Amino acid sequence: RTGVNDTNVFSVGEDITKSLDPAQGSVQKLYAEDTNLIIFQENKVNRALIDKDAIYTAEGGGTPVSQLNLVIGQIVPYAGNFGISRDPRSFAVYGYRKYFTDRDRNAVIRLSQDGITEISNYGMIDYFRDQFGELDTATQKGVIVGGWDIYTKQYVVSMQKPDNDYQTLSFDEQVLGWPSRFTYNPEQAFSVKSKFYTIKQGKIWQHNYERAGVATRSKYYDVYSPSSITFIFNPSVSAS
Repeated sequence: RTGVNDTNVFSVGEDITKSLDPAQGSVQKLYAEDTNLIIFQENKVNRALIDKDAIYTAEGGGTPVSQLNLVIGQIVPYAGNFGISRDPRSFAVYGYRKYFTDRDRNAVIRLSQDGITEISNYGMIDYFRDQFGELDTATQKGVIVGGWDIYTKQYVVSMQKPDNDYQTLSFDEQVLGWPSRFTYNPEQAFSVKSKFYTIKQGKIWQHNYERAGVATRSKYYDVYSPSSITFIFNPSVSAS
């Protein structure tokens, strides 16, 4: 304490800590959103009001009430037995939507105002079960990197195993599906304003970038890979 008028001091008589269920694993990530603190444990996702508490009515509704002496309010778990495992780097956010993975449960998750949704269920259950199963959860060999591509409005997730073995693909809310796979494996991924960037070996690379007279499509980290499109349709249109 530097002076008698210094207000940035917690009184020893105030309870400024909160306890989480240790059975749900360690805290891997904290994300502050408006007056909420979202807490990502290995096996659970919780939310807590910041500088507020909630009074619940008989109908179950909660009304935030300001508490000047309250730092973190009541901790409430989100419905669903999902966490972020030990992959905080898979987290990405856009607006009120948060995306992350739970490798222990072979799931890719979206957390929004309507709660938790398992977006890996959109036609990709077997794929993610196989991919996450090949990542060694016990020794944490391999990493999962996620990011929001503001240019294409897609969540990009890269599952990277040792020996440069990786799978990178994107989820699109417009089609509720996984339309694209990519030939790059970033160390980090993020968006700034209208541009999407990744980091590879200490260098920052801008994606979706075109320069006059220079071919940049299908080229990541100065390595070109041919592109292809696979059409999926029913060859027997008269059959159901």
